[in-house]
Amino acid sequence: MRIRVVVAVIFGLLLGEPAAAQLLPIPPGWQMERAVLLSRHGVRSPISEEMDRYAVATPWPAWPVPPGFLTPHGAELMRLMGRYYRVLYGGRGLMEASICPPLNTVIAWTDVDQRTRLSGAALLNGMYPGCANPLLRNQADFTVPDPLFHPQPTPSCPMDGASNRAAVLARIGGSFASVLREYAPQLDRMRAVLCPPSEASAGRRCGLSSEPPAAEAGSDGGVRILGPVGIGSSAAEIFLMESAQDLPASQVAWGRLSSDAELENLLKIRRLEFDLTQRTLPIARQHGSNLLAQIVATLQNGHDFPGIQSLAEPVRLGLLVGHDTNLANVSSLLNVGWHIPGSQANDPTPGGALAFELLRAPRTGQRYVRLAYYAQTLEQMRKAVVLDFERPPGMVAVELPACASDAVEKACPLERFVAIANEAIDPGCVTIKR
Repeated sequence: MRIRVVVAVIFGLLLGEPAAAQLLPIPPGWQMERAVLLSRHGVRSPISEEMDRYAVATPWPAWPVPPGFLTPHGAELMRLMGRYYRVLYGGRGLMEASICPPLNTVIAWTDVDQRTRLSGAALLNGMYPGCANPLLRNQADFTVPDPLFHPQPTPSCPMDGASNRAAVLARIGGSFASVLREYAPQLDRMRAVLCPPSEASAGRRCGLSSEPPAAEAGSDGGVRILGPVGIGSSAAEIFLMESAQDLPASQVAWGRLSSDAELENLLKIRRLEFDLTQRTLPIARQHGSNLLAQIVATLQNGHDFPGIQSLAEPVRLGLLVGHDTNLANVSSLLNVGWHIPGSQANDPTPGGALAFELLRAPRTGQRYVRLAYYAQTLEQMRKAVVLDFERPPGMVAVELPACASDAVEKACPLERFVAIANEAIDPGCVTIKR
């Protein structure tokens, strides 16, 4: 099966598919021992109805599920990603390709939201339909945040909103003036989509002009962007979900976008807002340290994964199913990024996953960590394309800059990866046992 992986990569090169071509095969003789995937949930409905006031007299499309829930189409897309992971990791000898896996070896730990729990279930169902052995686990108490995905302020990790707000503003020169100038083309286009000239001429207060630009500190240390950038970001995310849900073209941004390229251009607003609120380093440390510490612990010891049973078999494939915020926080801590054609750089699109793959060179016994990012393209999401070696999702090898001088075959020695991660982690924000 490993030969098929190499063939698929070469085939992608010949067809000019850069996302597939950049995924590296396993070096000859090396073995894959474990993989931990940090995945975003699948396609969901808009989280709230607060955007109604920004599109006066223009009803938003109806969704088949309550706000913030995974849709049936989103569940099917996650099932298809699970099916692909079985093909991929089965071909690499990590997991059983034809039978149910031994208990404990394949497990998903999800956040408590409906969209994350059902995304985890769909991933496992895609990998092993009809098998009871893959474990689906989550925190038992749904009334409190899971500290892996939504860590809360503690005396050792106070998450000061005011200082985080100052850090965000420092990145844009202290005010939104430069941002509004740089992103004027995207913001102007978003204004026209949310509030067509007929609405604006009627004197309606809608769209991006509804509130002034500002950064607002939250009690959990988060920072919320208000005004044109915040409104535009939320609207662009909704348009993306509408398109990925395969709503009729007339319902995606009310039919006011001419192409996917125009949607991609508007998503630059989303990338900006998300980078400021999730990848600003103090915020990433406070909200991502616990999760990165868990990933490191599992790579070092397959028995150290949330929800695992006390059995002899270690985890071979562990799925952590959370949110786009989690991927942004962890990727910022490691200073890594990716780009899937058709989406914005470093964008954790629905169902996308950052993979941490543990490899071993049998000749030396040295273990290495290699990173990759997997995500369906927008067209694959719309059409619910069945994924396999010949039709892979978007995928790209992710390089770790801090390990560039020590990397072998684009992989970081495990000890060096652990040192890099520990340097990035704020130990005061870690609550897992290490």
